[in-house]
Amino acid sequence: MANEWADFLNPSVLRTRFLHTGLFLVAHEMLLSAIKDRTHDFYSNTWTAVDGWKPSQAYREKVLSLDPKGKNDPLRASIAWLRQSSAIDEQDETTIRELTEERNRLAHELRNVLSGTLKHDFEEYFPKLVALIAKIDRWWIINVELATDPHLMGREFDEDHVIPGSLMLLGVLEQVVLGDDEEAWETYQNIMSSYEETRS
Repeated sequence: MANEWADFLNPSVLRTRFLHTGLFLVAHEMLLSAIKDRTHDFYSNTWTAVDGWKPSQAYREKVLSLDPKGKNDPLRASIAWLRQSSAIDEQDETTIRELTEERNRLAHELRNVLSGTLKHDFEEYFPKLVALIAKIDRWWIINVELATDPHLMGREFDEDHVIPGSLMLLGVLEQVVLGDDEEAWETYQNIMSSYEETRS
């Protein structure tokens, strides 16, 4: 018990647990967006200022109807649609469930995770999140965005050289959040310099 309190009160230990947990939760939201939002938007054809893209009848028929539990759940249905489209495989689906279970555990047991009474293996889970987000977003880029671009249609692309924006964002977040201060500030300065160049 004394060691647990010592860890909990140790600024370095507590800060690391906060950063690991926060980064994992942010990345998991990005995974959900890659799964649900892209599919939803792909089958949307009406935009409103209040609700954004509204799902079409095709979305209900071709996506929501795939929910294996028959309840039109967007997440389960979108996972099934991605499987059907060969964007993910059975192992990916298992990993998504594993990561979602870990996300729920963190959200509901955050105090225990921060105190150290419940362990969160960031080094195991975070790379899985990053890999899945990259795989799904890369599939959309290659099979939808590039495949329907009239200037790029018919060209072949090396998938390893297709870097989704989400992957770059996660890399920056990880560097800024977990890197040392000097490297984090260097990343910031590089990004701001690039931004200023695009504005000039």
